[in-house]
Amino acid sequence: MLTKYSFLKVRLLFLMLRKGKLTIRKIFNTARCYAAYRFKLDRSGRTPVVINFELSNHCNENCVFCRSEKGEIPDLNPGNAGQIIPKGTMKFEIVESILRQTKDTLLMAVPYVNGEPFIYQRLGEVLRVARECNVATMISSNGVLLNQENIDKILDHDLDFLKVHVSGFTTEVHRIQHRVGDVEEIKQNLQLLLKSIRKRNARLLVLIDYILYKHNAHQVDQFKAFADDLGFLFSVRPGNPLGMEGREDAQPVQFPSAQNIPCDWLWKVLTVNWNGDLLPCCDYVVYGNADGYGSFKEHETDVLGVWNGSRVVQMRKTHREQGRKPIPICSKCNRVGVEFKY
Repeated sequence: MLTKYSFLKVRLLFLMLRKGKLTIRKIFNTARCYAAYRFKLDRSGRTPVVINFELSNHCNENCVFCRSEKGEIPDLNPGNAGQIIPKGTMKFEIVESILRQTKDTLLMAVPYVNGEPFIYQRLGEVLRVARECNVATMISSNGVLLNQENIDKILDHDLDFLKVHVSGFTTEVHRIQHRVGDVEEIKQNLQLLLKSIRKRNARLLVLIDYILYKHNAHQVDQFKAFADDLGFLFSVRPGNPLGMEGREDAQPVQFPSAQNIPCDWLWKVLTVNWNGDLLPCCDYVVYGNADGYGSFKEHETDVLGVWNGSRVVQMRKTHREQGRKPIPICSKCNRVGVEFKY
């Protein structure tokens, strides 16, 4: 029942083609990145295929797998046990500069990593710049703040893809994972979104992403029927068991060992933390004291140079020659491919 999102990738590419956001240069750069990974070359494409921006790591649902009851983000570096990750908000100028530097060959910008994107006050401006740069955009949201104002914001600025994650059809079940989320409010917001899409004849892909555990498996079909009624895409993904260790009904995520498989992200994706740190992947934003690629400095950082610079090349060489084990954060990861985290 679990999906690999293959259908979504095809739909997204067709949508980008229809909107004129899939150009020859972007296709060529994407092919270069994939070929560079296939042959484990030191240099990849001119730019990544995707850049993730952690606009803000503030959230409003305090999900069990990523927040404490107080909303604190635990540091997942074993050497920093008991510490928390600082919270902050990205300077708009960082996003704008990076998008304008990479716009000719960047396939997609994802202004979301670990926080709720609708909390970021300048999200509309970020989407506006991406539209001006002809870069496709997607965000993932818990749906709580998907009110009319925010719906207008994403439709005004031509968001291409919205993923709304849920973990239950009733609030009682949903809150086992999403501590303070009201799934009835989320469902109402999704219905409001559909009305606005139809009114504007907007071209926005919407996916309802059901986070599966044993405790909510009995409500999957109900949410699928709800999504089908709206005409939205629906998928099921395995739940993150972090924070659920004491529950017998938590479904552990079992990934085959990938310790000797170089990670795709080093050749295809760049992540930018809210403080400007340039990082290999999304896990780095919650793993303190992990070496990345450096930090963005306004008007000084050449992102194209960083992408195929010495730090990135050295990390690619380590993965190619020694696997993931020499890098502590990578040694804990068995994911392969470029997919949603869970």
